[in-house]
Amino acid sequence: MNASQSAPFRLLAIEDNPADFRLLVRQLRKDGLAADCTRVASNEELDAALEAGTWTLALADYQIPGMDFESTLSRIRARCPDLPIILVSGTVGEERAVELMHCGVGDFVLKDHLIRMVPAIERCLREADEQRARREAEAALRESEEKYRILAEYSPNWEYWMAPDGAYRYVSPACREVSGFAPADFFADSGLMESIIHPDDLNAWRVHRDEPTGDDTVPLSFRIRTRDGDERWLEHVCKPVLDEAGRFLGRRGSHRDVTERRCAEQKVDFLTHRDPLTGLPNRSLFHELLTRAIAHAERSGTELALLFLDLDNFKTVNESLGHSRGDQLLIAVSQRLRDALPDGNALARVGGDEFNLILEHSARPPGIDLLAQDLIDALDAPFLIDGHPVYIGVTIGIALYPADGAAIETLQSSADAALNRAKQDGRGILRFFSPELTARAKARLALEVELRHAIEGDELLLYYQPQTDLASGETVGLEALVRWRHPARGMIQPGDFIPLAEESGLVVPLGDWVLLTACRQIKAWLDAGLAPCRTAVNVSTVQLSRDHLIESVQHALRETGIPPERLELEITESFLMADREHAFRALAELRALGVRLSIDDFGTGYSSLAYLQRIEIHELKIDISFVRDVTTNLSNASIVKAIIALGHSLGSQIVAEGVETQAQADYLRALHCDMIQGYLVSRPLPVEETTLFLKRIGATCRDAS
Repeated sequence: MNASQSAPFRLLAIEDNPADFRLLVRQLRKDGLAADCTRVASNEELDAALEAGTWTLALADYQIPGMDFESTLSRIRARCPDLPIILVSGTVGEERAVELMHCGVGDFVLKDHLIRMVPAIERCLREADEQRARREAEAALRESEEKYRILAEYSPNWEYWMAPDGAYRYVSPACREVSGFAPADFFADSGLMESIIHPDDLNAWRVHRDEPTGDDTVPLSFRIRTRDGDERWLEHVCKPVLDEAGRFLGRRGSHRDVTERRCAEQKVDFLTHRDPLTGLPNRSLFHELLTRAIAHAERSGTELALLFLDLDNFKTVNESLGHSRGDQLLIAVSQRLRDALPDGNALARVGGDEFNLILEHSARPPGIDLLAQDLIDALDAPFLIDGHPVYIGVTIGIALYPADGAAIETLQSSADAALNRAKQDGRGILRFFSPELTARAKARLALEVELRHAIEGDELLLYYQPQTDLASGETVGLEALVRWRHPARGMIQPGDFIPLAEESGLVVPLGDWVLLTACRQIKAWLDAGLAPCRTAVNVSTVQLSRDHLIESVQHALRETGIPPERLELEITESFLMADREHAFRALAELRALGVRLSIDDFGTGYSSLAYLQRIEIHELKIDISFVRDVTTNLSNASIVKAIIALGHSLGSQIVAEGVETQAQADYLRALHCDMIQGYLVSRPLPVEETTLFLKRIGATCRDAS
């Protein structure tokens, strides 16, 4: 405080020496403090002064005849509890002065140091002003809170006042009607509100609450779960509460129950964008979905397929059953279509018996033709309507973006043309807009049917290719390779049907057949004393990802009774990289069964070294693409050398596949590769020739580990 700017104040001096009082007054005037000073020197004079006037500050001498200082302090506090007091004394020690300051004295000045009086007075006056401002603000806040409480008590909305620390100052009784929780519940747990907000709305609630715009005309809508478990929609507005000095005092907010209005809006939206019978998107909404799907495909450079589906003979069925049962049939058809579709695809009912479908690009999709055929097969099975079987089929036309149309109207026109051609060709079938794709789809679908028959029948067989130890020259293992002996097409190689099996899901029963057949053959060779140390079986990524393999291996081992270490499972490196944690769990379970594990096509998938250490693989198989020109391509030779060193550092054996020349074998031996597999040793052999091969070399297993 600047002395020249001090406002006049009333000073009560409790002093028995008039000369000291005059010195004090002169010192105050000298320093520019405008003060109305009054001196008292007895209890009676003090009482009269306190009764008669309002004082700004009191100066009290510690020793006055007939006056005890503690009694003086009590008299002042009884009448003027907020009056600042400065102790003036020449005899009281500092320790006693500190004790008195704890009892309510604001400051202490030595009587012989009046020059220090002015700073002490200024400090006390400043602190008194601050305390008075705080008291006035607190009083105003209490008055505001009371007014707010009175108004909130009669409000139908759920009102609240939250302190800066997040605790509730006030919660209106309406909270019980809306949430089922009482105000006391929120006072006891300031985090209760967040615990009942729907998880999908919680982040928006926090932003709206903690960073309010101040515009209460823009409320936030969110959901809560009431104490009874019901879901309700609320509209929330809030504003910061500031005092006159701009200090933040918390937030006031209001929750309005808008559940009924929200339900009405959702009902209107549903009727506008949804088929009321099936709940599927209608033509209007599907147009929006297709527009967004095309825009996304254009940005990402991906493809999508638009399918037009038309139910076969629905009009006849509807007329014979009646419209009520026809509606039941449409509901059942829509549900069966939903069940047959992978997640993330948009299905809509756009007419009486017409459906549209968007198939967006996926990392590992089944073929569009296979999925469309699945939909046809799904609707081939009868529907049970009121206890009676009803048969209905579906015809499908397919157009591809962007090949068959980059604009939405062109793409729809192409799908419609494909559907019309399918109807002309006999119904119950699918047709692409492109004749070439249709021909290809027909061939693939025919092959799928034949492959399913081959798995169930007696057309599959296993060939075995030997693996040779480079150091000893002994045959130490075999790899089982599936072949398809088609009654009309002859022998079909795996590359021509395994990809189709993986897309269609047939690879799971195919893999089960291969595994069980290989284990039975291992058992036969064991009984004949011919079995090599191990026989490897390739495992599909689909088998591993569906968590079916463990059960299949257990079944094969249990049925054949072979030692598990005689069976080796080859897993592609790409599976390890696709979902590492899932792969780790699956391989750990397989290791627990006692079977051997090998990574096939190693070097093509960029496996993590740390991850390889976790899964403890028995073998790494160097991909044929590196082995083929290992003697002529320095880059491939370096990769092979690195893989061998890496595998040995992990305690794994190394197998080079596709070895065809002696030069390749010699080079790999020099690099300390453990085993080779390829035409140099033997081509894949059928069972009978493999048995003769094992007899000729006198195969025995000296180390099956």
